[in-house]
Amino acid sequence: MLQNSLIDLSALSAFFETEFARISLLCTLLTGGLCGFLSPTIVLKQRAYVGDTLAHLVFPGLVAGYFTATVLSAPLWLALMIGAVVTGLVGTILVEKIERTLLLPPDSAAVVTLTGFFAAGVVAVSKMRGTRIDLERFLFGDVLTLTIFDAIILAGVLVAVAVVILLLKVDWDAWLSDAEFALVMGFRVQLIERIFPVLVTAAVLTGLFAVGGLMMSALLALPAVLVPPKSSFSLKTIFLSIGLSVAGLAVAFIVDWPVGSSIVLLGFILVLTKAVVLSVWNRKVANKI
Repeated sequence: MLQNSLIDLSALSAFFETEFARISLLCTLLTGGLCGFLSPTIVLKQRAYVGDTLAHLVFPGLVAGYFTATVLSAPLWLALMIGAVVTGLVGTILVEKIERTLLLPPDSAAVVTLTGFFAAGVVAVSKMRGTRIDLERFLFGDVLTLTIFDAIILAGVLVAVAVVILLLKVDWDAWLSDAEFALVMGFRVQLIERIFPVLVTAAVLTGLFAVGGLMMSALLALPAVLVPPKSSFSLKTIFLSIGLSVAGLAVAFIVDWPVGSSIVLLGFILVLTKAVVLSVWNRKVANKI
């Protein structure tokens, strides 16, 4: 048994000696850090639906981008990104318009819009006969196929998110605590409300190619759910997000699972474990009282 373990460890070591494996590890680290920076705001502001909404809103844009790249022989990465940005922005605007016009809760307006956009993408795929599209990659990601260019893009978005949150930390925390009171007190609430959706959109779009849009929506919430933050910036949340991402990558390699799914499943197991432990602890405390 020890011998098999040594063989597995040597295989894992040999795997990470390859260039594509090192790039995949780097991209996983960057994705984890990116989600760790945004997770406190996503959870504290109760905006967990934002990531899931964006993952669905960009779907028809990915289909249009793939079709454009195929017909015009344009760079695939650029066409996909432009398509995703366009439908993501249009969809976000529609969500706000529907919410305000019909006086709906934000999550209801988001669900109505994202299902419509996703359905449009599915219809478009069904009509593109004769064209093979691997859209699973863009929904669930494939970090093992990324290049150093993807790592640079992820690093750029991570730096931008980190700089904005750290520079506006005082205003950001005030916004998280009480947006209306913070606005009255002169904090830059309106600026943050404009910047935050942009940062989340950039994170989801860049994470599409690493762990997938659907998995990004989960990763944006998991770290802060596992370690509840007290402010917009939490080192514990960031380190947990990075650790969870790397552990998920290792699990994916060992059992041959998709990376994004492995990370989310691992996080979900940790959430269930935390819930069970807290439930048992609360019962013990209640019995003592």
